[in-house]
Formats: sequence, C-alpha cells, structure tokens
Amino acid sequence: MAERIEYTPPPNEDLDPSAHEELERLLQILHRQGVLRFANDVVGSEEDLARTLINALNRESSLNAIQNLSSLFLALSSIPPGRFYKTVFALRDAAAAVEAGIRSDREDDAAPGLIGTYHLLKDEALWKSIAPLLDGLKVFHDAMDRDVERPISDLKNKPSNFQ
Repeated sequence: MAERIEYTPPPNEDLDPSAHEELERLLQILHRQGVLRFANDVVGSEEDLARTLINALNRESSLNAIQNLSSLFLALSSIPPGRFYKTVFALRDAAAAVEAGIRSDREDDAAPGLIGTYHLLKDEALWKSIAPLLDGLKVFHDAMDRDVERPISDLKNKPSNFQ
C-alpha cells in the first residue's frame, strides 16, 4: 500500500483575509443599497426588459429624438474645436454685452433721428460688423427653405431607402 503524503499547501498570498473582508463588506453595501436586488431583477426579467426597451425605442418620438441627437453630433463633429470654442465664447460675451445694455439706463439710447440714421449708413465699422451677420442670415434662410427627406442622405449626398 502506498504511504499517505502529508502536504499542506502554502497560504494564498494574493487574497489575504483583509481582501475577503473587503469583498464581504462590498456585498453588504450593494445589498443594503438595493443594487443586488436590482441586478437580480434585471437578469431575471431579461425578456420583459428587452421588450420594454424595444417598445420604448420603437415610438416615433424616440426615433425622432435619436435622429435629432445624431444630427446634432454630426454637425458638432464637422466643426473644428478651435472654431467651436471661439464661437461659443463669442456668443457668451455677446449675450453678456446685450444683457449689460438692457440693464443700463443710458442717456444716449435715444432714436438716432434722420441725421443720425444718415451717419449710421456711412459708418464703415458698423457695416463691416453687420455684413457677416447679414450673410449668415441669408445662408440660414436658404438652408431653412431647402426640403430634406432624410438628414443623413442630405449630409452624405446619397439617396436612402431606409424608412
């Protein structure tokens, strides 16, 4: 008969008792906060959850929201970060200037009158600052008049048969 081997494995140094204690503590916290119950409910109701998500995403309003967000992301992705930064902070500064102008009671805010209007028409600095705004309004107007069947088709200039 073979001799019995007396062997005691060395202790596992990867998981000392404190790791087991931390794991037990984590489980207790997850249980008290209801995370484990929620995870069990999600796993147990996989068909119901999937059906609910599909029904929620299959509504016209949800599809519109998804398409609108994708259009926004596509537009934002086409703007270089430096230009976007300048635009956003220029809008912030312009809004602050408008708000400051609204809140102030300046004496020189009277209507310019006929002679003042004539001087405004000849003000080159004013026209150099207004001209890009007018050009932007024209482009905006033309874009709003254009009919778009599918946003992605318009962006990529390719027809789409997706319904």
